[in-house]
Amino acid sequence: MKIKQRSHQRLKDNLRWDMVQLLDAVDHGDRFSHLVIDQYLDQSPRSLKDKNLVVRVVYGSIQRRLTLDYFLSPFIKGQRPEPWVQSLLRLSIYQALYLDRIPQHAIVNEAVEIAKVNGHQGLGKYVNAILRNFFRQGPPAIEAIQEENKRWSIQYSLPVWLVDYLVSHLPSADFHALAESLNQPTHLSIRVNHSKDQVMKDLAALGLGVEPSQVADQGIRVMGGNPIHTACYQTGAITIQDESSMLVAPLGQLKGDEAVLDACAAPGGKATQIASYLTTGHLQALDLSASKLKKLAQHAERMGLQDKLTIQVADARYFVPDTQMLYDVIYLDAPCSGLGLMRRKPEIKYQKSKEAIQSLVNLQAQLLDHVAGLLKPGGRLIYSTCSIAYEENEWQINAFLDRHPDFARQAIQKEEVKQADLITDQGDIRIWPHQYETDGFFISRLSKNSD
Repeated sequence: MKIKQRSHQRLKDNLRWDMVQLLDAVDHGDRFSHLVIDQYLDQSPRSLKDKNLVVRVVYGSIQRRLTLDYFLSPFIKGQRPEPWVQSLLRLSIYQALYLDRIPQHAIVNEAVEIAKVNGHQGLGKYVNAILRNFFRQGPPAIEAIQEENKRWSIQYSLPVWLVDYLVSHLPSADFHALAESLNQPTHLSIRVNHSKDQVMKDLAALGLGVEPSQVADQGIRVMGGNPIHTACYQTGAITIQDESSMLVAPLGQLKGDEAVLDACAAPGGKATQIASYLTTGHLQALDLSASKLKKLAQHAERMGLQDKLTIQVADARYFVPDTQMLYDVIYLDAPCSGLGLMRRKPEIKYQKSKEAIQSLVNLQAQLLDHVAGLLKPGGRLIYSTCSIAYEENEWQINAFLDRHPDFARQAIQKEEVKQADLITDQGDIRIWPHQYETDGFFISRLSKNSD
């Protein structure tokens, strides 16, 4: 987006201008929404109340993009407006339709002001006409879409191919619960490295809204406020990590003295959790991204775990330990479509395709095949993804076991999880985002025959 110099000064007090810039950074800056939002929360001088409104509208405008575009389509004639103007229109009607206590005239007036200042007088009139016509006539009815899956695509703002996929794999009630959950506000989760009760008291005393995780023993949900600037975070008592991801490390059943490989370690929440279980053992942490591994090193030092792990930039498909050693436990949190993250990173659902999933399936198979050869007989391989696609999960593991008869599933037991309904009939863990308001996730534990 081209930002005029005068826009910075004249619009500096306009919250909707903040929203437009953040949406543009996500749509055209090749950055995930949560990273853009985190930077804004860290650097903006706005009040917490204003920041919360900005975050709610930015996430909501991305989550419901297809719905908002459908609502706007009858009122946009001829050539589509510039992307930043589209963002302005989307967030304007999002506020009107999905948030309370924001008068329509205020929404229109501020949108027109932004259009005039960062555009020109004619653009202000254009935005004014679209919004006033929208509020006068109301949005077109979604019920008018006759083809069922296309109607649900607009209703839930999911691409048609993804609706087709989910409908084919889920009972009707579960599909609708999942689809609706993906458009709900997000929350932050943290992993506690020390006393959970004390950390919750400390954070609550600072005004943060906290509650224990329903799925992870070490997890806390933060419903309001940013824990990064607290003493708990700075001293290593907590770290940022999604609740679903916290289930991976304990399933390695580490005793403390093992040689462990984390084949795809960034961004590091799981790696530091693994390292925290080690005493005389050691963790080898690999990743292709040097910048992400640098952050992992910083987190490990903050938590006092730097002596428990070695960090190395490497492609796990070709990695060979210097000493030709084999590992007791290997964790493979494989590169995946990220379709389990659609609530927290809503732009993902517009970026992925069936074809992209298949290319990732091939990569995952290569990784599995290679790291299998690095595991000791009798060792454990923990495979995980943040995807809900069966091709990347159950079917991937089934295919691996067909290729490797010396491996078998080691079924995850009910005593190992807080919620028994997360365990599948095959003994894996599958988490759907709507079940406990977490990321969608998959975990399978495999063992290598000892003879």
